[in-house]
Amino acid sequence: MKFEMNKMGMDMFDRNVRKMKTRYILTTVSFIIIVIVMTVISIPMQFNDHTYTVTITDKDRIVEVDEDSSSSKYIVFADDQNGNSLVFQNTDNILRGKVNSSNMQGQLKVGNTYEITVIGYRVPLLNMYENIIKMKEIK
Repeated sequence: MKFEMNKMGMDMFDRNVRKMKTRYILTTVSFIIIVIVMTVISIPMQFNDHTYTVTITDKDRIVEVDEDSSSSKYIVFADDQNGNSLVFQNTDNILRGKVNSSNMQGQLKVGNTYEITVIGYRVPLLNMYENIIKMKEIK
């Protein structure tokens, strides 16, 4: 038995192939645009340094576990000079050359006052915190 495709079948096959190619191209272009937009948005966040003088009120570690992996970040609670409560994260940041977040977390003492340099923004809706890049104890 020999399989033969008539002209109508070939036209339908060609249309389906074109549709698949179009979907592939649109998906690829969309992915590239998303990556570019995310990069453009995240780069300025890495270089918006600002400084606070704060007294540490508490420290914690948040662990997030998925089916295949887990991650964690250090959280620092503090009060600024005006008595406002602030929350920061203390995580490594390769782009800024910070790879000592665990040591820094251990050096921060509750009740002590520090001048800290942070980057990023606090966005409660997205659970984003400013990240501590540098710290200096004020005596």
